[in-house]
Amino acid sequence: MRTIPIILAILFTIHFAHGQKYQNYTNDTLTIDSKFLKENINLNLHLPEVLDTDKSIGKYPITIIFDSQNTSTYAHIISSIDLLTSETQIPAQIVIGVPFNRQNRLYRTSSKKKENDELSGIERMERFLFDELIPKLKKEHSANSFLTIIGHSRTGFLVNYLTINQTEEINIAVSLSGFYNDEPLSSKIFKEYVIDENHFKNKLKYYFTAGGTLEELPYREQFEDMDNYFLNNATAENFIPSYKANENANHITNFWTSIPSILIDAYADYNAILDRWFYDETKASSSKDLYKNFRDDFKSVSEKMGFEVNPNLTHIYSLSSFFSNIKKDYKSAIAVVNFGLELYPNELDFHLYQIEFYKEIGDTKMIEFHRNQYKTKVEASENLTVLEKSELLKNIVTE
Repeated sequence: MRTIPIILAILFTIHFAHGQKYQNYTNDTLTIDSKFLKENINLNLHLPEVLDTDKSIGKYPITIIFDSQNTSTYAHIISSIDLLTSETQIPAQIVIGVPFNRQNRLYRTSSKKKENDELSGIERMERFLFDELIPKLKKEHSANSFLTIIGHSRTGFLVNYLTINQTEEINIAVSLSGFYNDEPLSSKIFKEYVIDENHFKNKLKYYFTAGGTLEELPYREQFEDMDNYFLNNATAENFIPSYKANENANHITNFWTSIPSILIDAYADYNAILDRWFYDETKASSSKDLYKNFRDDFKSVSEKMGFEVNPNLTHIYSLSSFFSNIKKDYKSAIAVVNFGLELYPNELDFHLYQIEFYKEIGDTKMIEFHRNQYKTKVEASENLTVLEKSELLKNIVTE
């Protein structure tokens, strides 16, 4: 049997072959002529790469990251999300970066009103997000209603404000080096809000972190006070706070260094699926009902998360390699890849895997079936050049 490459090798091959900046996400922009912000705003837009070719896997959660104008920090954050997606730590997202600048940063996160204006700056930002941006993502980019918002410093304050003003719309709120005590919010208002069960019909995970340097002291003091309040008072059952101090991290560093561990925790149920299949012998011991059991695991996590989650390519490649290389259970490996083909019918390498697996069990009919499928899909692809098609078709030359 031809040796199946380890998953990282496969993924790096895909990455360099397509020449994308990110492996799992596009690197686009989205321009909105906002009636609430009263100007065109250019946003960073990162869509799952499979969205253009495999539309059968449903819709994606939205992650909004404020302060994308911090280009080096923002690029690091997106790279972290990209890596976590590859490693099955988090499901694929639709990621939006919202920039601020020196002129509008304070206004759009404050109660300040311009002359003869009924709405304050923070209200305009709120209306832009929930009446313009999010509906557009749902209508045009296959977004679902699961929402994460991430802010730092001044926009960490914005996250705190939105947490108690858009509670039913937010699932994960992340305030990094943020604060509370500024109009139109205060720590007192925030505390009184989160202890009321009536405010949280749905589960909301609230993460807040501060660094350990002297410049972080004012943020850390407010956050530690809030954390102590949560520890000593009963908050609403569906409000789930989590505080962390990043020792020695300075103000800017605390922005990017906090996010990976927060996302890993927030999506722990999703990552646990593959972990259980690798180490739970009751799951990995037999191919019987594997297809159904694997699907049921994702259905169970979908119910917990509140939106549909599906395996990504790494799930399929890793688990099929596990069954074929470690367990020598080729029927199980075939079942896993069949699930992958159901979700990602345009993933060409799945057919190459099936060819190798069927060789092991001597099923010439299915070998020929997958050769024909591979050939047909390569020839029909609009994303490949003639030369690329010619090179790929060499993979199925009859031995």
